[in-house]
Amino acid sequence: MARFRAQPLARIHTALDSLLSAHLAVEEAGFVAVDLYDGCMLYDFDEHRMMLCDMDEYRAGPFVPEADRLPGSTRYMAPEEFVRGAVIDIRTTVFTLGRALRLLLDAGDQERQWRGTAAQLEVVGTATSAAPERRFPSVHSLVEAWRSAGPRHA
Repeated sequence: MARFRAQPLARIHTALDSLLSAHLAVEEAGFVAVDLYDGCMLYDFDEHRMMLCDMDEYRAGPFVPEADRLPGSTRYMAPEEFVRGAVIDIRTTVFTLGRALRLLLDAGDQERQWRGTAAQLEVVGTATSAAPERRFPSVHSLVEAWRSAGPRHA
């Protein structure tokens, strides 16, 4: 993670865009992310590209968990993923992606060294609202807001 975070911002933005683009396809297919965390994101430092792996927990959505909590890293999980009977839908994926954006664009684990724009941090705040109805209603709307909020890097 430290090596990834030390990359130039243009490379990090390109990697984040790959993560978001992949989840546009996930949304289009009618699935929601479950157990997405940094261990599912492999960065090829030679080719400068992000790859995703270990996505076997993704499920058709929306769904209602039958367990007390879903699998995953607590740093990335939405509050509803800890509640038996809660609705898990695309807004849950929005939360998880918001956490990924927050953690991957910060220079450290304490979330005190934000490297993005103030507008990007606002997007992250909306995406990670504790109340699902206050989040972006789709990955598509999150991606639109994210791309509008930050610098474009080729």
